[in-house]
Amino acid sequence: MRGRISVDEAARRMGVTPQFLRLGLRAGKFPFGTAVQMPGGRWSYYINATRLERYLAGTDMREATGS
Repeated sequence: MRGRISVDEAARRMGVTPQFLRLGLRAGKFPFGTAVQMPGGRWSYYINATRLERYLAGTDMREATGS
């Protein structure tokens, strides 16, 4: 798995729209990525592919809770 994945690809894997994912990243709702507002108001997104796959599989919850 590569390190970074696009918003469009991540949204497709999640079964949501890219806009839904962007808004969630801006609000800090997902543990696999982040959004940063750049000068001029434009947003930049980073999604970690490995963490996204763990999130989708539910394995991130086991690691977070120690189960």
